[in-house]
Amino acid sequence: MNSLVPVLAALMLATTAVFAASEAILSPPSQSAPDALGELLVSRDENAANACDIELYVQNELVAQIAPGQSVSIPVPAGEIAVRVAQNGSGYCDKATGGPQSAIIQPGEVRHLRIVQNQHEVFLAPAAD
Repeated sequence: MNSLVPVLAALMLATTAVFAASEAILSPPSQSAPDALGELLVSRDENAANACDIELYVQNELVAQIAPGQSVSIPVPAGEIAVRVAQNGSGYCDKATGGPQSAIIQPGEVRHLRIVQNQHEVFLAPAAD
C-alpha cells in the first residue's frame, strides 16, 4: 500500500494541473493582453515636395527615416501612441518639425498613415486605401 501513495499523489497533481490549464483555455480573457500589438504603416508619396528624408518618431523615439516613395511598417503596442514626423535637417534640408499627433491602435489593427508635406509643415494623415 505504501508504494501506491506516491503514485496517487502524482496522479492528483497531474489532474489538478490539467484542470487548471483547461480552465484557463476555456475562460475568455477579461481584457486585451497588455503586450498586444498593432501595426503602423507609414508611406510617403514619390512626388514629395523635396528629396529630404522624413524622420518618424513613435513615443518620442526615432524609429525610421523615410525617403520619397518609401513606406515603413512598425509594430506598436495597442492603445494610444504618440507619433510625430520631422524633416531631416542635414545637407541642404531645413529642419521642419511637425506637431505631436496621437493614434489609438487596436490589437491586431494595421493603421495606414501617409506623410503630407508642403513648404512650411509636415504631418501624418490617414491614407486612402
